[in-house]
Order: sequence, then C-alpha cells, then structure tokens
Amino acid sequence: MTATAEPDAAAQPLDPDELQEAPPEEPQNALEAVQELLEHVPDSFAGRNYLFAGGNPSFGGDLVGGDRHTVSGGQVHGDVVTGPKTTVYQFGSAFGAPPHASGEVPAEELTALTTVFRPGPAFQQALQQLREQRVLILTGRADTGRRSAALMLLHTLGIRRIRNLDPDVSPTALLTGAEPAPGYLLADYTTSRTRPLLRSDLDRLRETLAKQDGYLVVTTTRSAAIRELPTVDWQPPDPGLVLGAHLDALRDGLPSGRHLLTLEPVQEFLAKYPPIREVAGFAVELARYSPETGHPADLADFGHGIVQEKVGRWFGDDELPLQEKAFLISLAVFDHAPYTLAAECADKLFRRLETIRTPGRPDGIPPFGSSVEERMALAHAELTEETEQTPWGPVPQRMASFLDPRTAPTLLREVWTSHPSARPAITGWLNALATDSRALVRTRVASTTALLASVDLSATMSGLLGPWSGAKDFRLCLQAANSLALAYHAGTAAVPRILRSWAGDDSARRRWTAIRCYALLGPLMPAQALEAFVLAAERLSDGELDQLAAKFQPGALPPAPDRADRFQVLGLLEAAELLLLSAEAEQVLRALVRWLSGPASLRQLALAVFLTAARRTEDTAVGRPLLLDWYARSPRPEPGSVVSVTVLAVPEEPVPVRSLLVALWRTALEDRGYRDAALGVLRGWLIGAADQPETTARLTELFDDLAVTERDRQRLDHLVRTVRTGSPATPFPPGG
Repeated sequence: MTATAEPDAAAQPLDPDELQEAPPEEPQNALEAVQELLEHVPDSFAGRNYLFAGGNPSFGGDLVGGDRHTVSGGQVHGDVVTGPKTTVYQFGSAFGAPPHASGEVPAEELTALTTVFRPGPAFQQALQQLREQRVLILTGRADTGRRSAALMLLHTLGIRRIRNLDPDVSPTALLTGAEPAPGYLLADYTTSRTRPLLRSDLDRLRETLAKQDGYLVVTTTRSAAIRELPTVDWQPPDPGLVLGAHLDALRDGLPSGRHLLTLEPVQEFLAKYPPIREVAGFAVELARYSPETGHPADLADFGHGIVQEKVGRWFGDDELPLQEKAFLISLAVFDHAPYTLAAECADKLFRRLETIRTPGRPDGIPPFGSSVEERMALAHAELTEETEQTPWGPVPQRMASFLDPRTAPTLLREVWTSHPSARPAITGWLNALATDSRALVRTRVASTTALLASVDLSATMSGLLGPWSGAKDFRLCLQAANSLALAYHAGTAAVPRILRSWAGDDSARRRWTAIRCYALLGPLMPAQALEAFVLAAERLSDGELDQLAAKFQPGALPPAPDRADRFQVLGLLEAAELLLLSAEAEQVLRALVRWLSGPASLRQLALAVFLTAARRTEDTAVGRPLLLDWYARSPRPEPGSVVSVTVLAVPEEPVPVRSLLVALWRTALEDRGYRDAALGVLRGWLIGAADQPETTARLTELFDDLAVTERDRQRLDHLVRTVRTGSPATPFPPGG
C-alpha cells in the first residue's frame, strides 16, 4: 500500500484557518491566471524564462462580453471617410512619455569588475559596433555575464559614469527623462511582438546619443522580436580564465594560487562550463584551500554533492526539532518569499507531521519559538529587505532565501523520494494551500507540485494532480493545469500524453483543465493545442454554442448559474485567445481562417477568439490594439491579391498575415451573430485613436482594405460618423 493510497489524518484540514471559503462559482480568468503564474514562479525554476516560448507576454485590457472599450481621451476631429478617399484624423493633444527611473552604477562595482573581468570571444566585435553605432544590443542568456560585459564595454571606451535605465520603459520612451550621462545600460530588456524594438527606435536613440556624445548597451535574450536588428551574441569567456582572475583578486598579497587550477576537482568543475556566478563562488572556496591541510576531493563538495549532503543531514538528525524540519520544507517552497509566509505555512505543515508522529496527540506550537536569526543560520539562508508588489501597492518585506539556490529543489526532491512516510502530510498541506487566496502561495504550490512530478510522477498524479484535475473547485483544476505546464518545463516527458488523456476524459472539469494547460504550453506544442481545441469545439452542445453567440450579442443574459457546462465554452475561448497572442500567433491565425470554412462550432469559435483578442491593447488599457499593430507591421500583399475566406492559397504559397486578418474582419462584419460585436470593437479602436496619430494611420489602412463593396463603405462611413459626432452607437440600416 502506498503512502497516498487511502485518506490520512495528515491530509485532512486540521485548523479552522485552513478551512477555505466556499469555492468561487467561476474559474479565474485565463489571462489573470497566467500573469500571476509568471509573476510568482520561483526565479530558479527550470524553464521559467521559456514559458510562452521565450518571454512574458505583454497583454492589456480584459475579457469583455459586451461592448466595452478603452477610451484614451480627446475627440475625433475632421473629415473621416473610407473607400477611394483618404481617411484623415486630427487630434487635439498627445500624451508625453513619463520620465523613467534610472540610477548610476556605483564606482566601486566598476572598480571591482575591472580586476576580475575577462573578455569573451565577441568582446572586440561588440566594442567596435558600440564605438561606431553608439547603440549596442548584446544578446545571450542571463547567466553568461552579459551585464558585466556591457559595463566593461562602456568602461573600455573611457566611460566612468554609467546610468542604469528602467527595463520596463517602452522602446519609444528610452532615454526620455533620464539624466544625461556618457554611458547608459539597459539590462535584461524584454522585447515581444507587442513591444518590439524597431530600427526606427535605434535610429532615434543614435541621434539622441550623438548630440550628447553618449553610448548605450542593451542586454536581452535572443528572440524573434529583434531578429532583424544588428546584435552581438555574447558568449561567456573561458571559465578557467574567469576563475583565475577571481582567485588572483581573492589572494591579493598572498602567493599565487594558479597551481590550484590544475587540481582534478577544479578541472572537473570547469569542464561543466558553469555559469559565471558559480565560478565566482567556486573561487571563494578555492582561495581557502590549502594543499598542506586539505585534500583535492574536498573541493568536489562545492557542487551539488555538498547540497545533497547538507539536506540529508538535516532530515536524518533526530535532534533537530520537527518544527524546524517543517520550516525547512516550507522555506524550500517559499524560497525568496516573505519570511513570515514561510514561517506561517511551516506551522501548518508541522501540525500535519505531528499527526503522523503522535496520532491523536498533536503537540501545540510554541508561539515564540526559535529566533529568526537561528532559523536562517540553520537553513544556510539569508534575510534581505526588499519590496513586495501587492494588490495594494509596494510593501517592504523581509525576504528569506537559501544562500545556495540549489538547496530548495534538492530539499524537496529528497523529502519526497527518501521520506515517503511524510507524503500524506505534505500532500494534505499542499492541498490546503492550493486554494489559498494569495497568488504567491498558489503559484508556489504549482511549482512545487511540478518539481515533485518530475521525480515521482506516479505518486504526484495519485495524490495531487489527478484529484485536482477533476475537482469541483475550479481553483484546484487551475492548479493542476499550472502544475502540469511547469512540470513539462521541468522535463516531465509524459505531460503531452497526460493532456491527451484529460482532453478526451468524460469529466467536463478534467477536459477544462486540459484546455487551460494547452493555453500555457501551446507555444511549445501549437499543433497539439490546436488539435485539442478542435476536438473540444466539436464536443460543444447546442446550448454551449448559444452561450458563445450570446456573449457577443448586446443585452444577452449570462448563462444560468446552475448550468454544469457553462464554463466549457468560456475556457476554450480564453485558451485559444492566449495562444493567438503568443509567439505562435501566425500559426493560430491561419487555423482560425481555416475554421471559418469548417463546422458551425469551429466557425463560431474562430470569430469569438478573434474578436476577443481584438479588444486587447498593448501593455496598458490606453495602449494600441495588439491586432491592429500586428496588421500594420505585416507586409502589404501584392496589388490584386484579394483573399477569399473559403479559397485559401496552396501550402507552398502562404497567405500574407495582413490578408488573413482582413479576411477574419470581413467575415465577422458579414456574420449576423457577430456583426454588432465586430463594429463595437472597431468603434472602440476609433475612440481610442484620439491623440494617437499612428493608430489613426493604421486604422485608415485597415478600413481601406475592408471597404471592398459599396455596402462596406457605407457601413464604415456610418460607423466613423457616429464616432466623430459623439452619437450613440446605432445599427447600420439593413438592405443594400
């Protein structure tokens, strides 16, 4: 019998504060759930930076059932017509970009860096490009030392005053409001389809920098968003050179320690091409080593072995109180999170562990136990004063973190695989935390479950993922989806097979869970995700299709709360929309156009997904519409290449993206069930274009493409006139 084969007291609610409030009637919105997951997943989690195929999606707005739009202010002035005329928008004002935060790089950091930095193979190329172009985009993984390289490139040009720039600023606002300096560093900049760094941005930056004789280095990961820009791919220097430099600096004034580099453990360490940060840490250990008093094998403990030994020692020590062991487990789950959170959750785990050690006689928890300093010393952890972002704004917090980031995953694997008697308590604890009201707690439960699944999938499926996936509480279904997606990034190869099984399950909740998980993993497996969406659409009942249509009809009533299937169609809609706004947008767009010629369920889903995504704006509620930006950036088809929504090009002649977007718009405008919603979106775009000349120009192009017939021109003219005059939205008269 396994540890999770039957109910256990340790897996049941123990305290009144663990009894959660009644589950919500509706599942959490997909976009909101994704943003929470990305915000709170641990930095050290494998694959964190590869969720959604290489970056955090930049979305804005919300899912809206009826006509609800973002208004940026101002009015639409002047003559606005479509068809053979030129559409002209005039705006009364424009919003200036807010100045962004920046700070100067400490001189001590630059001084220390010059003593240990060693150039990589691309250093001279990068230096020449920076000197000639004044702007350099340095790409590479975050652990390659690219930030240090950027600082030293500026330093080599003789720049001693360097300012950090805020990486969250839009490309069009870079350097705006920043204090003038000879050198700028924009570290860890995130580009995306919705926030691209364009050649025009680089030209503007060069012009600004030339006026003040300044230079800028941007560090970022490689992505399609900057594929067409001149970049230099940063490769780290030989780790042996970096280790030698750090060793010399640490042994300053002492005999050279270069002979230590020939030791076998050192060579084994260097052969793994460790990240620059680990090289620096290993240098500290090596500088302490003495051939007279130490043994070369001692150096090997610097790696993962020393972490495993430390964890094994903790949980094999009978003298270590159970309460402190519970804290270590909790800290592993909440590594680099508020200390108070780790301590609070540790007490709940302790009570569950106590029911295993002394069933029926759980000891109380001392309200004033070990000091924080003692706990941190025991855990080889540290407290740092940081600011936590909360729904109420930034709040100062004491964050608890293991000194070695490998400790947390090593500890969780050790406890789960080597101490099966503790599993009922851990399972019950994670179950209770899975529906916590705090997003950070729920996300850490998901990442922990994913890690456990990567080392023992069978037990994790039995005790956590399986029950969650079919639970009546949608919060648990969401936990199953998030956990399984993270488990895939952690290397669990069986995830696609599990998803296929869930997608065809008799349980509607389990099918919902599979679809939500496909929304997360879709960019990595778009074909499988789209196939699952098609199968789900084919299973929709007439009632569910009516729900989908009603969502886009003004004045329609929401589905009855007792409808057991009321969330299937909404979950499918949200999942497909997320995939459309991901890195695989073009593949999804082509699928939507194909669906227009398919069964009624697929046609409805395609239009619903398209119009829902059309309401999304860039970054903020007053940003430009994402789909309009995509349309404008896509190449214009050759003259005369009109696209039919029923006769698509052969595979070797793909239809241009712009034509696909126009085809979807025209179909929506001609569909009786979705026409009003499509006009409502366009109306919102027109209103939001106030004080945005660039958006106006893009709308002009789109309207010209949509106005194919006289009927089209009349409909769009009517829409523009009502917006220009501020009249309420009125339906366009039927007929020719």
